[in-house]
Amino acid sequence: MIGIVIVSHSRKLAEGLKEIADVMSGQPVPVAAAGGVDDPENPLGTDGVRVLDAIREVMSDEGVLVFADIGSARLNAEMAIDLLEPEEQEKVHFCDAPLVEGVLAAAVQIGAGSPLQAVMGEARQAAAQKPPASEAPRDAQSGGVTREFTIRNPMGLHARPAALLVTAMNAFSGEIRLANLSKGRQPVNAKSINGIMLSEVTAGDRISLTAEPAEAEAVFAAFEELIGKNFGDEATASPPAAPVETPAAAPQTAPPSSSGTLSGTLEGISIASGFALGPLHHVRNTLPEIEPVEVADPAAETERFTRALADAEAEITASLAAAGQRITAYDRKIFDAHISYLHDPEIIGTVKRRIADKGICAEAVWREVVADLAGTYAALEDPLLKARASDIIDVGLRVLRFLTGGETAAAAVSEPSVLAFADLRPSDVLALDESRILGICAMTGGKTSHAAILASALSIPVVFAVGEQLAGVAEGTQVLLDGTAGRLTVAPDPAAIATMKKDRKTWEDRRARAEALKTRPAQTSDGHEIRVAANMASVEELGVVATSGAQEVGLLRTEFLYMRREAAPGEDEQYEVYRTLVAGLEGRPLTVRTADIGGDKPVPYMDRPPEANPNLGWRGLRYSLAVPEFFDVQLAAILRASAHGPVRIMFPLVSTLQELRAAKERVRAVMATLRSRGLAFDDTLEIGMMIEVPAAAEMADMLAPEVDFFSIGTNDLTQYVMAADRANARVQDLFDPFNPAVLRMIARSIEAAHAADIWIGMCGAMAGSPIAAPILLGLGLDEFSMTPSDIAEFKLTVRDLALPDCRTLAADVLKLSSADAVRERVAGLHGG
Repeated sequence: MIGIVIVSHSRKLAEGLKEIADVMSGQPVPVAAAGGVDDPENPLGTDGVRVLDAIREVMSDEGVLVFADIGSARLNAEMAIDLLEPEEQEKVHFCDAPLVEGVLAAAVQIGAGSPLQAVMGEARQAAAQKPPASEAPRDAQSGGVTREFTIRNPMGLHARPAALLVTAMNAFSGEIRLANLSKGRQPVNAKSINGIMLSEVTAGDRISLTAEPAEAEAVFAAFEELIGKNFGDEATASPPAAPVETPAAAPQTAPPSSSGTLSGTLEGISIASGFALGPLHHVRNTLPEIEPVEVADPAAETERFTRALADAEAEITASLAAAGQRITAYDRKIFDAHISYLHDPEIIGTVKRRIADKGICAEAVWREVVADLAGTYAALEDPLLKARASDIIDVGLRVLRFLTGGETAAAAVSEPSVLAFADLRPSDVLALDESRILGICAMTGGKTSHAAILASALSIPVVFAVGEQLAGVAEGTQVLLDGTAGRLTVAPDPAAIATMKKDRKTWEDRRARAEALKTRPAQTSDGHEIRVAANMASVEELGVVATSGAQEVGLLRTEFLYMRREAAPGEDEQYEVYRTLVAGLEGRPLTVRTADIGGDKPVPYMDRPPEANPNLGWRGLRYSLAVPEFFDVQLAAILRASAHGPVRIMFPLVSTLQELRAAKERVRAVMATLRSRGLAFDDTLEIGMMIEVPAAAEMADMLAPEVDFFSIGTNDLTQYVMAADRANARVQDLFDPFNPAVLRMIARSIEAAHAADIWIGMCGAMAGSPIAAPILLGLGLDEFSMTPSDIAEFKLTVRDLALPDCRTLAADVLKLSSADAVRERVAGLHGG
């Protein structure tokens, strides 16, 4: 039997993975764990001799597969293979696959009796993170037989049931395909554990099996037996539903019904505030099914595809120009990514090859490639990456319009309406005519999607994630959209409409009051004045900041200078950017944060190794100090800009006093160099640091005497204090800046700053929160730096507060035990 060797830096990981593989394989498979080193104080590492012994432990004539985790593990594995005798080396293969998924896939295939090449292929497929491409399955073309079943075991086809299914299906020689009909998944190889797992079959899902006629009845009987045994799960299995014979065909998803309608209220999430009342108009913006029509001249068809790509890019450029200031420079970068997809050599090459090989129309091939790529993104766990599937579909639809002669999604709106989408996409937002659209609602979507970022700037209400029930609301039905509460009311009664009109009047009045206060100082009801600043991320935002009511820029994120380019910007280029901003601010201070580019950001010229956890890795000041030639260029450019107006330097991600002192030494060294070059700068400019690492908050009393100011970055501080990744949806309840643990860190930092006679600001998302305002005022925060669009509402909120009340509130919330309790206490400040 084929053997497996697991090479890992961690002995516990290797042994744990071996234990899981033993369970999933269904029968004993030779698996050897070669993890860690024999050093109690430093147990993490790999040992070539240990790997060699492991290989020989599972050696057989059928071969050995070696899997490794990272870096030196592979080197030691390859070294161990080199130490084998020549006849032994021929039997040992290093399998370049993800460690956990690869080992488990291989163990299942070995247990099912698969040959070596099939085992390696299945293990490597685990790296693809997607089901097989949506080619028409061979069994369907040859008249295979399909039968449907309902999966009833509580956990669905998770790891162990999937392994049992793969083992059972491998007993048959013919091809067998499985499709998750309930979730509209493409058919996958039923002998592939990766295909089964990525089909996401859960309890109650309806699936289809397609098998070759000669084996079909035996395949179905084996599957029914697994259902009867509940796939080995402990819960009692319900009797399987009677199978239904169907023609072999790929599953189709039915379009939303418009024959009837729903009533009542659908709850979602607020993207943009406001109120709308009007008829609902469904916008279909999903990939259409396209008939693969044969073409006589594939070369001409390829040229037609190339023209469609160019037309799509030209349309994006023209739409951005027409949008003007409605789309910020930062948000325009979303469409830079769309244009990149239009030039992606892998995507374009795949389409052109399939047109040439299959001789079918470009639109059918393009649709197929886009659907595959979107499926890959949608299958990822990271919510930010998962959201990129919508961008892929968006680009795909735009190109399809030029290939098929279709119109834009919202072009058919004939009267002012509330638009309903299955999934709003960035291009939909760009094409909107707000004069004809009352509001937008969508079945899916979240605040981190690119469409949400764009839609949040609209002057109409926008609500996402109201659910699939939206599809059941008939075209033209009167609806009430409350963007402030994140709610859609279907067929509202007169009382609901009257309440909405009252709420809308209150909201509009408050917005008008806030706008009137925008350019006035931020002042509490008892005359306490605070400083309000704006956050910036590009030169193009200068106009927005200048009219926002901000007294200064409290945070300039400089990462935009380094992204999407082949080499780092030089000193002169950076200087011109900073000088332009200083001039545009007309005497208002500019706080420049030095670069903080995480290891997850695509900046190839920085030559950084991949990191398991970029948020805790080589970023911020850590990187700058380690690469002084990078740091010194930015410091020189900032210092030179200070000759033209007030500029501050702010260091990100400071963890220790030694780091801070080293950074200040680099500033002094660069100043000396500029003097020797005869270049002017302000040698009295303020130097500050971010408080975003718990260590910095804890040591704030020692750090404060070294700087002129602190600025609290609540986004990172919250995720570090709470050990909760802000991009992980599963721990969002923990990622909460109102948790008393975070508030205590903030209070400690403010106290230390004032004790050292320096000022302290905040530039994280919390700074613009109306709920946080009274707490932060009471704690003594000096400056609030926020998104420019939040400034007017913030100033209005502050005007209704009295400083003594805020101080009492702040003292109270530090004694509470939960974020919910904090919010309740704030709500009670004015009896609300």
